Amino acid sequence: LAKNTEGRVQPHSGRINRNGDLSKMNTINIPFALGLALLAPRGQAEKLPVETFFKDPEFSRMRLSPDGKWLAAIAPREGKNNLLTIRLSDRKLFGCSEEDENEVYSFNWISNERLIFRMKDRNNFPNGGLYAVNRDGSKPKVLHPSFKTSREFGSRVFKVMELFDPLTDEGADILVEVRKGGGGFREDRAFYGNIVRLNTLTAKEKRVVFNRGDILQFVADRDKVVRIGVAQHGLTRTVLHRRDSESDWEEVYSGDFRTAIVPLGFGKNPDILYVAAPDGDKKALFQFDLKERKLGRMIFAHPKFDVPAGPPIVSDKTGKVLGVRYEADRPQTYWFDKDYQEYQAIIDNALPGMANDIKNWSKKEDRILFHSHSEKTIGSYYLLDISNRKKPKLEKLLDLAEWIDPAKMSPMKSIQYTARDGLIIHGYLTIPNGSDGKNLPLIVHPHGGPSARDYWGWNKEVQFLANRGYAVFQPNFRGSTGYGTRLYTAGFREWGGKMQNDITDGVKHLIAEGIVDAGRVGIYGASYGGYATMAGLCFTPELYRCGINYVGVTDIDLILKEYPLPKKINDAIDAVMIADRKKDKGWIKDRSIQNNIGNVKAPVLMAYGMDDWRVPPKHGRILKRALDRNNIPNKLIIKANEGHGYRNEDNVFEFYREVDAFLEEYMK
Repeated sequence: LAKNTEGRVQPHSGRINRNGDLSKMNTINIPFALGLALLAPRGQAEKLPVETFFKDPEFSRMRLSPDGKWLAAIAPREGKNNLLTIRLSDRKLFGCSEEDENEVYSFNWISNERLIFRMKDRNNFPNGGLYAVNRDGSKPKVLHPSFKTSREFGSRVFKVMELFDPLTDEGADILVEVRKGGGGFREDRAFYGNIVRLNTLTAKEKRVVFNRGDILQFVADRDKVVRIGVAQHGLTRTVLHRRDSESDWEEVYSGDFRTAIVPLGFGKNPDILYVAAPDGDKKALFQFDLKERKLGRMIFAHPKFDVPAGPPIVSDKTGKVLGVRYEADRPQTYWFDKDYQEYQAIIDNALPGMANDIKNWSKKEDRILFHSHSEKTIGSYYLLDISNRKKPKLEKLLDLAEWIDPAKMSPMKSIQYTARDGLIIHGYLTIPNGSDGKNLPLIVHPHGGPSARDYWGWNKEVQFLANRGYAVFQPNFRGSTGYGTRLYTAGFREWGGKMQNDITDGVKHLIAEGIVDAGRVGIYGASYGGYATMAGLCFTPELYRCGINYVGVTDIDLILKEYPLPKKINDAIDAVMIADRKKDKGWIKDRSIQNNIGNVKAPVLMAYGMDDWRVPPKHGRILKRALDRNNIPNKLIIKANEGHGYRNEDNVFEFYREVDAFLEEYMK
């Protein structure tokens, strides 16, 4: 297949036109190799408008219906993201949700005919409501009202409903997890939900699984019977099992949260649970024998990275485990099934150099929807039709953001370096398009979490900064996930310590390699990355010209005190991962930013959201007072209608224009 290079594509892309249909879809006969002309940059890249990078994509999600005859997507209508469906036979478009002050957050097909969806509030968080509608927009039903509506009717207890599993092909009933709370921090009832059978036509509900008061997660088998529960007490994670819906819970596993197994799902055999479990330092995909109550056969492992990224991929038709997704230097899928190995090869040969992620497929598995993307583009959705195995057809459906020109974007590559204590640190480096990769100004961009990691792929902030001429460094410092237990746990209790040293060592590595100009280094991060930004300015002031703290933690005691998780879990884990509020008062004081402002020499730009419940804006106000006392140039932006990261496009554009001007002034 790879040798056949005669295929050609018409030079236009699918778009929704004003007549309400999807026009100009490209149909491509396979086998072929799609010729993607990557233009060599000539000189310095042109400065693109802020909107090019931060404008909301035309589509944020797309899924194929179970029968493969319809598509559903989230897309803007009248300035709001709404749910729409597309009938593939004639490309006719149907609106399934009304323009409202809120927007569609997520959706699921629950049958060939019916969908459910949730809305988001202005801060991009689910607003508590759950809704159902037919694919043509008929029979809409409010299954549960939003928080706002509940308040208007005087309710003081707010329910959150999340889809757990569809129950029937007809889509009348679904299983949902229902959690209740009064809006206060650390309410146990807000985290321990029950499983309810909900009728999507009548909104009538019946509880089918009662939470005994400590189960954080449930897992159902292939017959939609909830068989697994995950509880946590302090540092101990426990896996519970029941043989059927009438049986009592029995403990089948217990372990320390740092290395405990993670239940993922079932295949054909109801006695075999698939789990992520340690295989040496790295996590791997294993079978867990529920009858024997022990770990069974290892299914898939990788020598450098934890796997998998989510549950194994299981066939709806056969119940067979088809493959496993994981995050390496780039996103990967390993297919156990030979047919899907072939399908992936067809797609990859057609779209070389791209990350081609299969999203979902029809129940007959004769139509496959996938997303093709890279670090230079948000990408496009395609449909692979394999109803005729001898003549598969590939069809381009939609560009997510057609205004982004990959030829004008910058390449991202994975790198690694050795920290001062010998630990290998991975990360990503983006070099500005058109540059020679030498003696460049650098923006260090540490990720949030810190129990998270950066990935290869489209990153609007990174591409924006690179377009302004900066190299961008994203270190996956110790404490990051995905690289094994040793790297992950090495970050415990190292806020402002060895985690920060890893960032510093990465910058010095790039300077030593001749890539970065030592006199032109800035740092910009959000959430924990905001803390890392300020820690860099406090503890290595000689290294940075300026810093941008976006919704960042500044007061460690404050985040330990107020972070909204159940107290009986959160305090014990925080004592291990960050600090103990009672025993480590000196450490907390020494590592908190406001107590080290005397070391800061560089100007600071800060931005927070008034409605941020993760990192409230008081962190920014505390920091500003300390900077002002020390006569450090600074600016604090607080938006009244934003949460943990700006979502409103106007606010986003304004913030990144501020970032642009700030860096232009202080990184000269």
